[in-house]
Amino acid sequence: MQPVIVIGAGPSGLAAAYELATHSVPVVVVELLDQVGGLSRTIRKNGARFDVGPHRFFTKNMEVHQLWSDLLKEDLLSVPRLTRIYYKSKFFYYPISPMNALFGMGPLSAANVIASYMAVRIRQKLSPREPVNFEDWVVNQFGRQLFEIFFKTYTEKVWGIPCTQIGADWAGQRIKGLSLWTAVVDAVFKPKNKSIKTLVDEFVFPRLGAGMFYEQMAKAIEGNGGKILLGREAVNFRHEGGKVRSVIVKDSNGATEEIEGSAFLVSSPLTDGIQGFNPVPPNEVLEAARGLRYRAHVGVDIDVEGNPFPDNWIYVHAREVVLARIANYRNFSKDMASNSSTSPLTVEYFCFKGDSIWKQSDEALIELAKVELQRMKVLKPEQVQFGFVVRNEKAYPVIELGYEKKMDMLKKYIATFDNFQPIGRCGMFKYNNQDHAIATGLLAARNVLGGNFDVWSVNIDAEYHESGEVPPTKQSH
Repeated sequence: MQPVIVIGAGPSGLAAAYELATHSVPVVVVELLDQVGGLSRTIRKNGARFDVGPHRFFTKNMEVHQLWSDLLKEDLLSVPRLTRIYYKSKFFYYPISPMNALFGMGPLSAANVIASYMAVRIRQKLSPREPVNFEDWVVNQFGRQLFEIFFKTYTEKVWGIPCTQIGADWAGQRIKGLSLWTAVVDAVFKPKNKSIKTLVDEFVFPRLGAGMFYEQMAKAIEGNGGKILLGREAVNFRHEGGKVRSVIVKDSNGATEEIEGSAFLVSSPLTDGIQGFNPVPPNEVLEAARGLRYRAHVGVDIDVEGNPFPDNWIYVHAREVVLARIANYRNFSKDMASNSSTSPLTVEYFCFKGDSIWKQSDEALIELAKVELQRMKVLKPEQVQFGFVVRNEKAYPVIELGYEKKMDMLKKYIATFDNFQPIGRCGMFKYNNQDHAIATGLLAARNVLGGNFDVWSVNIDAEYHESGEVPPTKQSH
């Protein structure tokens, strides 16, 4: 019996392999990196643990939550959430706290925010119009002033394009159901039922970092007979007769191997996969694949003296620095720190491959992070014990205006193969959270087992990702 081939050992790939292996289906996972977890992996350095940016474990999918609980048991912690926005040398609570915003911005600016919001609500009542892009959508929900303060700069740092070029559907997916009014109501009328975490002020997290969950999952896969091949890149897919027959993988030395399979579940970048099909797809399909872009992520990981801020992470909306977000893993789990007097941080930069940030040396990026953190008065350069840089070339699919037509063409082409399923964020070119990525892997595996699930529908009716219930679990220590 030929195995099912899973490309990528990130959240979706491992979830698919786990589902198959636990049903006694032969499975082979092919992973480019030398460890599992993908963008949710945890990197160990000098006793400290660093994730690839903050990875909060939160879901409304109780099956996914149960999977976290089953594999992590007592190592699944309950963590209080504190996230803030840094803007004009001040910190504002996120989700938005009206009193914090009022005193932070000052009465005049706060009045302008309310007036801006009321103006857009009146305009929408008198002459309603559907938002075309991200900027339209956020302005409709929050008003122009709040968009300029709390959305525009950070969003453009992350995506590298103007907010007017980002699809409105991405905004609707990420922050659906939230408006200035709902934020105010939530802040003023806190729910009494402590199991309801509106705008999620609590989440769960693995004691030794996000990667701990995926390492446990990998052990379970191998324990059930599955194989995980690390340091292998999937470069080509050979197909005939409406079926993908094999994948060509290349190791770090350049040696290639052809692995045949009965089905292929692919979480690696969709655009690369399609361009690697043999025989080659039609020109219009190749053009569509080349027309989609991914955003790169550069994490400057530093271990610092003390605990420089109480947040899990900080969104940096200031134009005077290039960094976009800072995560402090001590505030996720104390066990991620190497000792009681230091904190592991990731300073996050977003770019396209070939940009100035991407081209800088690791040493230059570490110095840049030190300078920018000092400028923000977060810490002094001498607090940094050591640092290193982690680069991810294709981290986030860029949801640009017009991407839907390209995706429709790729989906139609993919549908001609009855044993090839894209899964996960990069595989589906869909900006999902890790719980949605896990769900796509589980459903794709169940299709192999004889189910009939529409994997593309996962999160299509997304509610605001910051709302819902967090089941009780062990408190963070």
